[in-house]
Amino acid sequence: MRRRSYSSDEGWLLSYADLITNLLIFFAMLLGAAEISRSRMQEIAQQLSGVEQPASLASIQQEIEARIAEEGLQDVIRTDLTDDGLKLSLNSGLVFASGSPVIREEQSAVLDRMLMTLVPYAGQYGFAVEGHTDSIPFADESGVRTNWDLSTDRANAVRGRLERVGVLKERIRVEGYADTVGLPESTLVGLSPEERLARHRRVIVRIY
Repeated sequence: MRRRSYSSDEGWLLSYADLITNLLIFFAMLLGAAEISRSRMQEIAQQLSGVEQPASLASIQQEIEARIAEEGLQDVIRTDLTDDGLKLSLNSGLVFASGSPVIREEQSAVLDRMLMTLVPYAGQYGFAVEGHTDSIPFADESGVRTNWDLSTDRANAVRGRLERVGVLKERIRVEGYADTVGLPESTLVGLSPEERLARHRRVIVRIY
């Protein structure tokens, strides 16, 4: 069988096919990049350049960790850099009274000082305040309010403190999860049942 030869008039088909292929590859790369979190992108940039990016989530974590050590707040606030962003976990048992959405007065000033470290980055990042409870059913004297209400009310209380120190409300969102989002088992090894429940009672300020 004689192979078909392309005339000069059909040469544009090959160029067109190459263009379409390159466009598909380009859009595939864009889609892949869109699924990478900001913290992961910053990590990749640091690995490529060998220099930590200014105002990166990793550098913010270092600043907050230094403040935690300075204030002696290791039992009150923990940090964790994840693909979802930088998480500041507030121990609800120390920040709030049992069953209450009101921040303890003795923790109020310390919490404000900690949150103020985030203000310089408020124009660059968004903030999600997550409320979590343990699995024990909660109800107030009316028997109406539940763990959903408690988790959301506590998140709202911390959201109010963020606004108070200077973060615009447009940069903040509030999320209440009750007891639906547990902690990884690896973080609870060796803890008593009471300590495990206490770890789940937390409010998280997530910077993303």
